[in-house]
Amino acid sequence: MPAYRCPVCTSALDADLAGFECVNRHRFDRAREGYVNLLPGGRLKGRPAGDSDAMVRARRTVFDAGLYRPVVDAVAAGVADTGARAVLDCGCGEGAYLAAASARGAADGWGIDVSKPAVRLAARRHQGLHFAVASSYALPFEDDVFDAVLSVFSPRPFAEMMRVLVPGGAAIVVTPGADHLHQLKALIYDEPRPHAAPTDAADSPDSEWPSPNEVREVRFDIDLDEPSLRTALLEMTPFWWSTPPARQRVVEEQAATVTVDMLVAIYHC
Repeated sequence: MPAYRCPVCTSALDADLAGFECVNRHRFDRAREGYVNLLPGGRLKGRPAGDSDAMVRARRTVFDAGLYRPVVDAVAAGVADTGARAVLDCGCGEGAYLAAASARGAADGWGIDVSKPAVRLAARRHQGLHFAVASSYALPFEDDVFDAVLSVFSPRPFAEMMRVLVPGGAAIVVTPGADHLHQLKALIYDEPRPHAAPTDAADSPDSEWPSPNEVREVRFDIDLDEPSLRTALLEMTPFWWSTPPARQRVVEEQAATVTVDMLVAIYHC
């Protein structure tokens, strides 16, 4: 059964009403929303703090409108197919994918993200699940405790994900396809390019990743009838940071239909 371990000394963390503490007296208090911050010192040194509050709220708006429902359903189906009893979402964001996967498969759901605003939002809505601020590169769990591990548009360190999977478990990794949101890119950039897997080792699968056992393509068009949804879709993506105000207005006015193109890769260990 999954349980947190201390991010400082890797000893088991014992839970009490206020939070968690290990035998070496390293203590981590539970926030009022129910999550716990398991980043040593409360932050991840040398790495960004993840998605901002505005980005995760934009993502919640898009999910609540049902715009990404086929993707959420595909992830939940992938977990259900494994028969997982315990599932971990590495980079859980505001919790939509983990909640759907846990509900469909009746699995015990655990989510971690380096973004405190994302984890706070997830914990507020999905109170039956477990959430922590933590890094995918140093998962605060013992070995061999999860039947399935998710990574949806998030960093995916092979060694850590495999370490916490039970023998015979499955990793489900979602990445963008070549045409993902290509209409947005055409409105933002003068010379838009098809999506290609990033080369930065911190954000892409490392050389240890084998070929997946199965790849499911999820591709559909979404109609953005309201300018506010167009803005939310843009704001939840990395494009937002490089889009000047003039191009943002173009997106609000013209992004009526956008293609979602994703690949759901399933790896059995």
